Order: sequence, then C-alpha cells, then structure tokens
Amino acid sequence: MKRILLAEGHRPTRELVGQRLADEGYEVLPAETHEAGYESFASLRPEAAVVAADLPLVDGEHLARRLRRADPRLVLVVTDRAHLGRAVGVRAVLDLQANAYVADPTSRELPERLALLLSQAGAARPPAGAVGQGMARILSRPPAEQGEIRPGLVADLLHRLWRAGADGILRLRRRDRVRTLFLWRGAPIDFDSDLRGDTLGRWLVDTGAIGEEQYRASLDSMAADGLSAGGGLVACGAIEAGEPLRHALRGHLRAMVARCVAQREGRWSFFSGAEFRDEVQSIDVAPLAGVLQGARIGLPVRFFAQDLRAWLGDYPARTPEFQRLLQAMALSTEDLRLALGLDGQRTARAFLEGCRTDLTNAFSLLWFLRLTGAVAFHPEPVSRPEGDLELELPAPPRRQKPLPEERAEEIRRAALQVLPGSYFKALGLDIAAGTEEVERAYHEVASRFHPDAFAEFEVEDLADLLAQVQDKVNAAYRVLSVPDKRKAYLSHLLARQSGEGRRRTEVDPEAEVALKRGERALKERRFTEAVGALREASERNPREPEYLAVLALALLRDSSLRPEERLAAASRAARRAVALDPECGRALVAMALAEEASGDLAEARKRLLAALKADPDNELARRALQRLSRPRA
Repeated sequence: MKRILLAEGHRPTRELVGQRLADEGYEVLPAETHEAGYESFASLRPEAAVVAADLPLVDGEHLARRLRRADPRLVLVVTDRAHLGRAVGVRAVLDLQANAYVADPTSRELPERLALLLSQAGAARPPAGAVGQGMARILSRPPAEQGEIRPGLVADLLHRLWRAGADGILRLRRRDRVRTLFLWRGAPIDFDSDLRGDTLGRWLVDTGAIGEEQYRASLDSMAADGLSAGGGLVACGAIEAGEPLRHALRGHLRAMVARCVAQREGRWSFFSGAEFRDEVQSIDVAPLAGVLQGARIGLPVRFFAQDLRAWLGDYPARTPEFQRLLQAMALSTEDLRLALGLDGQRTARAFLEGCRTDLTNAFSLLWFLRLTGAVAFHPEPVSRPEGDLELELPAPPRRQKPLPEERAEEIRRAALQVLPGSYFKALGLDIAAGTEEVERAYHEVASRFHPDAFAEFEVEDLADLLAQVQDKVNAAYRVLSVPDKRKAYLSHLLARQSGEGRRRTEVDPEAEVALKRGERALKERRFTEAVGALREASERNPREPEYLAVLALALLRDSSLRPEERLAAASRAARRAVALDPECGRALVAMALAEEASGDLAEARKRLLAALKADPDNELARRALQRLSRPRA
C-alpha cells in the first residue's frame, strides 16, 4: 500500500480528500500544518505528497519546496483550492517544482494524476516508507484475528500472543491513525506509528532527553538522507551511537507498548507471519515490559477493582511460575516488594487495605499478576511451598516522609485548575486542539498527578484529591479523543455559554473551533492563516458579529494583501459586524484602525470613544486611543 502525505490546512477539504484517496487504496498521512507535514515526511517517507498551495509558510519557505529539496524523486502534486485553476493560481505554484498542479483537490483529477505519476515513477524510484516486501506480504493476507478494542483488551492480547510465541504484526487503528507492533516469538521487537507524538524524536523531546532544536535538526537529516529516526538523531549529534542509542530505543519501545495498552477504543488486527524479520530493527526488551505501565496510565482504579471483585475474599499466592515470569514481566523494585507479600496468608482485601497509601499500584499489580498467571487465588490460606522465591532486597524505603506543605499546597492549587470547568480546561487545551494535542496533554496531566510522582512522600491526605483528578482527566480523554463525542460535548458546552449571553446567535461548534484556530494564529502572528480560519468561521455563521470583528482585525495585519485591499476588506468585515451589533467593541476598534490607516484620525478617534462609551472596560479600544493620542513625528 503506497503512502501519500496530504498537507491541507482546511479540515473539511483534508477529510474529504483523505477519504477519497483511502478509498483508492492509499495509506493517507494527513497533516494540517507545514511542521506536521514535514515531520510525517521525514519519519514515514511517503511515496507521494499532495500539498495545498495556500499552506502557511515557515521561515518564508513553502512545504512543497522543502520536500522537493529533500527528495528530488518524490512525486509531488500541488493543489490550489483558493484559485481553482485561474492564471494567478498557476503562476503562484510554478516555482514549487511540482510534478503536477491540480486546481481542485476534491475532483477526480487528483487520484487519476497520482496513479499516473506513481506508475511512471515506480521503475525509477524504489518503494519508500516503512512497508517492505515481507511486511507487504503479511499485511496482504486476511488478519488471523481482529476485533474491537476495549479497556484492558490490548494487555490481555499481548500476554496471549507472548504465551503462544506468535510471530506477526499487531495493528491498532483508531480512526485514520495506526499503531503497529512487530512481534517475534511473542515479544515486541519494533514499533511504528503515524502519530507524530509516537515518533522516537518527539518522545525524546517530551521526556526531556533532547531539545526541540536537536529534534528539528534530526528531521532535516532524516529527510535529506533517508535515515531512520535513530540514524537522524545520531547524524545531527543529538544522541551518541552505540549503547546510548540502544538505551533510547529500548525506552521508546517500552513506552510505546504502554501507549498501546492504554488505548481503549478502535479496532485491532493481528497478521501472522515472520517475513518482516529482516526489515525492522530488532530491539531487545522484556516481552511484557510496558504492559503494567500502560494499564496504570490508561485504566482507572475501578477497572482493576471490578476485574478483581470476585477474588477479594480469596487468598492470593505466588505460583511456581512466578520466578520464571519475573524476567518477562520486568517488575520494578517497588512492585516486586508488593508481589513478595502475596504469600497466601491473607486475603486480597487485606493485602489491598495494607497498601492503602499505594492503592492504585497495588490494585493494578494484583490484576497484572493474575493476568500473567504469576498469582493464583485460593479459597483458604495456603502454606508456603518449598523452594518459594526468596530475594535478598535492601530494606524498603519508608514512604512516611511528610510531603512539604508548600508542595502540598501547590498540588491542591494545580488540582483546582483541573477539577472545575470543562474537559478542555482539565487538559489545558482550547477547543481547536487536535487529536495528537489531546493525547499528549492527557499523558502529561495524568502522569503529573499519578501517585508514582510522589513515591517518596506520604500523600494519604491528598489521595482522594488525586483520585478525583485522575477520574476527571480520564473522562476528558475518553470524550475529547473521539471526534463524535468531542463534537457533541462541544455543542453542549457552547450552548450553555450561549445561554449565558456570550453569543448572539445559535452556536455552531465547527464555527467556534475555526474562531479559536484563528485567534490562536492571530496571537502567534500568523496572520494569513488567521484570516483563513476566521473567514471559515464567519461563513459558517454569518450572523455572528464577533467572528466578523476578529476577521477585520486579522485582515488589517495580513501582509499577503496589498495595503488598499487590506483596508477595504477589513472595513467591510467591521461594518458588517457593526450592522449586526452596533455596540460590538472589537468591530468598532477595527473600523477605527482602518480609518487611522487611511488618514482619517478624527473619525478614528470618534469610533474609539464610542467603543469605550459602550464598554468602559474595552482594553483594546483604550490602547488604540492612547496610541492615536501620541504626538506624531
């Protein structure tokens, strides 16, 4: 299956074109921004790229030109939805060195041109991307097993495949994103994903092992020289070859297994076969490493409690297999200490009550040990078997060290930022956040409030608060990571805000998301991108004056337009907003700024005074009036 990078900033167009290309049998790598497109290209090496001409520039350079410089053999198609084939559009893309120019990306012309160009390039250019011939043969077969993902299923599946010593490829799909684990004799040996946050470089940045500049340099090395992620990091000096690189690869694979286990929705497929063996780098990690960590990240305590409910009155004891399983499970020292307390002399309930300060870890550990068969439950107390495992361990660190009051108060304040308000606020996101931002924010917030973050302290007084935060964060992730659920939740949220008087018209979630994208771009001084998003918002809801007012402010800063066009367009948008709401403060300020730019200072001052009269707290109007009142050279 050929990979196609689709870089298109307009989401409805991107989704429509992506679905059509997928229906044609391509694996589509969607990207909304220049940075996301370049990162996907460097990491996943698609065989073709479809790039929108109106994608915002980065450092004055267009993505298409950057891709062409990195790989002169890449099949590159440029689309231009804004001009639809008119001469001005064709002239604008001539210097991008594309193989083809398609005016309307939603037309049948795009897949036809792609098919022709890829067939012509097939003989001259070897297949790109991660899918080699062996992998392609495996993935071309019907899956040996498949089904829906539900909480805890991936952990059970990985354990079962390891027990069976299965060779094959496990794919976890959620909407248009796929995570892939390569299993050799049942153990994960490599990982692939088309989520940006799952790449080796991005993971190292998120964990603080390398800096953002080093990561960008590694992407340039990967794109220019066709290197792997590890090779790119070594080439740019971000990490040393040899053991430092192997250590990073092992840590990354273990973390990605954990993310797979934490995934609770989507579909899974297992393709049996070992032909991929020579096409992936084999990374040696414990077969079940990351499973317990992923369960703790992605599953709430009540999941483990529900699973163990039937055995709480029984006596858990380590099985004869426990010692053999130790290496495969890769338990931490603290988990091993807890496991050694399972001697069949007390009930599971008593064991958990004895771990009250570490209840989350105790519940999840007991669930994991039952899953692997390292622990069995007995209706009566059992005697210790001969040859039972005895380990000489240093004295356990006491967890009675009091948490400093300043840090406890800091945790309480941070928790109060999460618990009240919306799910977006809980994860520190705005309503325009993408799927990858949601996933990254979820892992960051969940780990910040996880009991493991306070391992050396006694936090019993905060246990309930931390549990509430975890429940809120988990609920936020379950809703915001699924587009349909997020849209329904956003509609409810915006409808409630509309009832409080924040919008004059019936709310449109898509329009509000476009507004937020525009405001974000405006704040970051990406004015052309801001104008596009705000136009989309005002087209979706032309009766909302606030959309038009912010659009007018963005148009005044858009350097892609000539000064006279800028002023005329901004004035039109602001006047339409004032016609809908004569007291719309931002619209009055936009009209005043346009009049100031055209030289009519008296009228500009009059507008600003009117805005301040309507709203004395209008800081934007006050700053504009102060600037207008300064003596001019």
